[in-house]
Amino acid sequence: MRRLLAVVAVLLLAGGGVRAEPAGLLALYRDLQTAQVNGFPPYEISGSGQSAMVSGSILYGDRARLALTLDEANFYLRIDDRGDGEGATPFVTEVAVWFDAEGFPLLGLSERGLKSDVPFAGRVRFYSRQSGRWNLVTETVLPPLDQDLCRTEPQEVDENTAAWEGLGRVVILLPRRGTDLAAWCVGSSPLAGSGMLLAWDRTQGRFRKAGALNGPPPWPDAPARL
Repeated sequence: MRRLLAVVAVLLLAGGGVRAEPAGLLALYRDLQTAQVNGFPPYEISGSGQSAMVSGSILYGDRARLALTLDEANFYLRIDDRGDGEGATPFVTEVAVWFDAEGFPLLGLSERGLKSDVPFAGRVRFYSRQSGRWNLVTETVLPPLDQDLCRTEPQEVDENTAAWEGLGRVVILLPRRGTDLAAWCVGSSPLAGSGMLLAWDRTQGRFRKAGALNGPPPWPDAPARL
């Protein structure tokens, strides 16, 4: 089960051994933000629960209109960066956490740009702390989708890319509830509008292709509701 509430332990290296420290969603987010200084979202989240606030848009500066969806119990957050006025292009950041069979956290980071509330490009990255430090493991835990699903050239995502850099034609929606991913082709992909379900295999600690998604895609792209 992915969601283990606030008592979930993240495994950290300590004095050459491994020890368990209690950690929640925001602790994992901040820990990775500190470890991955380039490429990871710069948004600062202060407080927690209903009083949590987000700031720090490098896309649009201090005038950016930011909205935070924070579901700590389900290890999910979403930041809607709606820009600084008319004509700005909204940017969505999603974060969710899974736990493998041994309890190690896998943090997913999905980003996408919107036009008229419809994604036109996206990127996803996965980071694991199984080794005691954060490592980019996207190619290990996620099957290739560019050619198989969207008929576009394979995209190599550099973990140092940020904001609009490196966005491709696959958009992956992270789950607020459940454990599975929804991948959709967007933009100029010849198969734009087609989708695929990616099921979480906790035993293997990775996602597997689980069949086509029936359209149409779930646009407009809006925060999930419980």
